[in-house]
Amino acid sequence: MSHEIFNSPFPQGKYSYGTGIFRQLIMSILLLTVSTPIFSKERITYLILAETVEPIMIVRDGDPMAGGIMTEIIKLIFSNSNYVVEPVVLPWQRMKLEFNLRNDWVIHGIPESFGEDTPVEMSKLPIFPFNHSAVTLKEQNIHIEKLDDLKNRQLILVENFHYNKLDDYIASVTQINSKDRVQVIRAFTPAGTLRMLKHKRGDVVIDWQARLIYNLASAGLQYDDVEFHDATKLVPTKNVHLAFSPNQPEKFRTFINTRIEELRQSQQLSTLVKKYYHPATAPIF
Repeated sequence: MSHEIFNSPFPQGKYSYGTGIFRQLIMSILLLTVSTPIFSKERITYLILAETVEPIMIVRDGDPMAGGIMTEIIKLIFSNSNYVVEPVVLPWQRMKLEFNLRNDWVIHGIPESFGEDTPVEMSKLPIFPFNHSAVTLKEQNIHIEKLDDLKNRQLILVENFHYNKLDDYIASVTQINSKDRVQVIRAFTPAGTLRMLKHKRGDVVIDWQARLIYNLASAGLQYDDVEFHDATKLVPTKNVHLAFSPNQPEKFRTFINTRIEELRQSQQLSTLVKKYYHPATAPIF
């Protein structure tokens, strides 16, 4: 009986095969191998606050990942990886529920900012600093370095935001000596605080440095109109980490911590973060 020889990569002999049925079987296996990826992608849910304060996360209609320091970091961490990032925009109260319902989420966070009822794990290394600056009008020649420099000043802060150490100081000087009290007025947005400063409704604005730089233009101010003062003695700097579900597998923890360390060593992370801390390069959306 004659045999039809299939062009096999194996040498002829005991590895030589014939018959059309076997050839079809081999072709089916090869097609299945080619069409099926060796590594399937794993989904990561990137939780985005619906009413977050820019520029941590910048959301635009139809584009939940339009920009922002955290969003850019997320893109950098998961680029060219086996993970697919899927953004989900939620209000805070709904997001708190998702922390317990999902196992695949990531977000930014300061270790002490999550409540005891929220299961969370943090990256070993921080991803960006949450450091504050004091901003004054350059023409007023006001010097701000320490807490006592705020006495008898009108301080402009954002409504419903808490300022570690500064809040306690304001309360203490108000109770101890009324003539040294710090007068506080508040705006609903960071841009609003700067507009109030521009119109001299207050003397000093204190907020996260990147947020102040980002909102200068929308407040009608140029960088040369104002003076930035280091406010780390007024509001201590907190380091922001990547936060994720503690139910993520060990391979995910390893990936995150290794990747962040690599990005820090290569300076890619610091280069990205610095964009948001310099008025000449800060992204405007």
